[in-house]
Amino acid sequence: MGGKRVRIHTNFKPNKCCKRSFVGDVDDRISQLPDDILVDILSRLSLKEAGRTSVLSSRWTNLWKHTPSLNFDVGQTVLDKLYRQRELFKREKRKYVKWVNSVTRSHKSLTLKEFKIRFALDKSERKAITRWLEFAFSRQVESLELDIKSDRHTSTDYRFPNELLIASKLQLPSDSVCIDHTRMLVDFKSLKELSFRSVQVSDAAIDFFLHNCPLLEKLIVHHSEKISKLEICGSSLKLKHLEIVYCFGLKSLKVSAPSLTSLRVTSLDGLLLENVPMLVDVSVNCNDDSISIHHLFSLLSCCVSQLQTLCLDLTRRNFRQEVNELCELPKMPKLKKLVIVYCARGYENLIRLASFIRASPHLVEFVLEVGLLLYW
Repeated sequence: MGGKRVRIHTNFKPNKCCKRSFVGDVDDRISQLPDDILVDILSRLSLKEAGRTSVLSSRWTNLWKHTPSLNFDVGQTVLDKLYRQRELFKREKRKYVKWVNSVTRSHKSLTLKEFKIRFALDKSERKAITRWLEFAFSRQVESLELDIKSDRHTSTDYRFPNELLIASKLQLPSDSVCIDHTRMLVDFKSLKELSFRSVQVSDAAIDFFLHNCPLLEKLIVHHSEKISKLEICGSSLKLKHLEIVYCFGLKSLKVSAPSLTSLRVTSLDGLLLENVPMLVDVSVNCNDDSISIHHLFSLLSCCVSQLQTLCLDLTRRNFRQEVNELCELPKMPKLKKLVIVYCARGYENLIRLASFIRASPHLVEFVLEVGLLLYW
C-alpha cells in the first residue's frame, strides 16, 4: 500500500494567527473605564503590583500615581530574614529608602487614605523619614503608621519633629530639626488613625494630635521613651482604640474618653480611668509584682462590670502570695472572652487561675497561653 507524496516548497511559511490587541484598543474594556474606577482597582493591589501596570499602555502610565493608599510594609518574614544577614540588610535598607523616596516624589494624588512605613530604620535616615511624614501630612492623610522598629543591627533614635505641627501651639525641644514652617501649616482634620512604633514622640505632640484631629479614632504608641505624663481626656474625643505599650518612661496615664471601646497598656503606674462608658475590650500587662491583683481590678473598677474581652499578661507574676486576692475577684457579668498569658513554675498548680473563670459567669471563650520557667 503506497502513500501519496507531498512536496513542500522551501519558501513555504505558515500563516500566522491575526494579532488581536487587548491593550489600548476597542477590545480593552478595562482601559475604557473611568479613571476613578481604575484607580480604585489599583488601590486594591500592593504598591509594587500597582506600579507594574504602568507598562501596559500610555493609558496606564500614571494611573498608579493617583492611588490613595501607600503601603510600604515589607512584611515580618522579610524583616526576619534580613536581620540574620547584616550585609544584605544594609543593601535592602538603602533600596527601601530609595523606593519610598521615588514613590513620594512622583505621587500625584492630593489626598491619602493610608500611608504606612515599616522597616528597621535608624537615625541615619532621619531626614528621609521627616520628608515622608511631611509628604503624608501635606496630603491630608487619614491613616498614618510609622513603624521603624530597631533590631540588633540598628539603634533607633528617631524623634518625631514637632516642627511638623503648628509651632505656635507647641513647646519645641531645643534639639529639633529645622523645617520651613511656611510649607508646613497643614490641616490635620482628616487624620483618623495614628500609629508610632519605635518613634520617640513627646507628650506635647500626642496632646496636639488629640486636640487638633477631631476625627481621630485610633492612637497607638509603642516603645517611646519620651512619653512621661499623658492625659487622653476630652468629652468631644472620637477616640475608640488606644494603645500605650512599652513606653518605659511613662509615669502617669489618665484616660477620659466617652467613645473609647478598646484599651491596651503595659504599665499600670499612674493609670486612671474615668468616663469610659463604652470600654469593653482591655489588655493589660500585670508583670509588676508591686501592683497586686486587687489593685489591678481597682484600677479597672469603673469598667470591669461592662467588659466583654479581657487579656491579662501575668507572665512574671508569682501567685503564691495572692491566693486570697484571687478568691475575691469582682464579678465580670458581661465578659465573653478571657485571655491569660502565664509562665508556670514547676511547683505551681494552675487550678488557682480558675478564680478568673468563676468571676465570669457568662464566659464563652477562655484562652490560656502557658510557658514554663525553669530554675537551675
